[in-house]
Amino acid sequence: MSVNYSLAHMSSKPGDDAAPKLFYAKAQASGEVTMDEMAEEISYATSLTDGDVLNAIRALIKQVNKNLAAGKIVRLETFGSFQIQLCSEGAETVKGFTASNITGATIQFRPGKPIKAATRAGDGGLTFKRVAKKGEAPLPADPDDNGGSGSGEGGLEEDPLG
Repeated sequence: MSVNYSLAHMSSKPGDDAAPKLFYAKAQASGEVTMDEMAEEISYATSLTDGDVLNAIRALIKQVNKNLAAGKIVRLETFGSFQIQLCSEGAETVKGFTASNITGATIQFRPGKPIKAATRAGDGGLTFKRVAKKGEAPLPADPDDNGGSGSGEGGLEEDPLG
């Protein structure tokens, strides 16, 4: 399976209007999977029912929220970890900084090794397939595209079985 991407023409140095514009890859989702769909797939692979899986996921979400709100890093073994990150306005001095300088919070996810491995290109990892941007006409076939299905000839020059 391949990760679809399209090209975006953007500044090579954001904020610098004089910088040359270059083409960059932008991932294009090939669809979406819901929690119910994942629960069904997990139930097929385990002895749990769909409902058991959904209840476990909902309980996990509540616990992640509770522990993040308490300022903890939530580490889910090899899946990865979640941590609160803060956004703030700067202050000229330590005394000049108050909690009101904090403008928001985000959640940072750090993937574990198995997830990182799944996002590596080549060697059984990710392959990529260029697609048109949403709303554009489909692209012609690209012979250099390593994410396609290939010619079907398998690289054999002759049939070894005769």
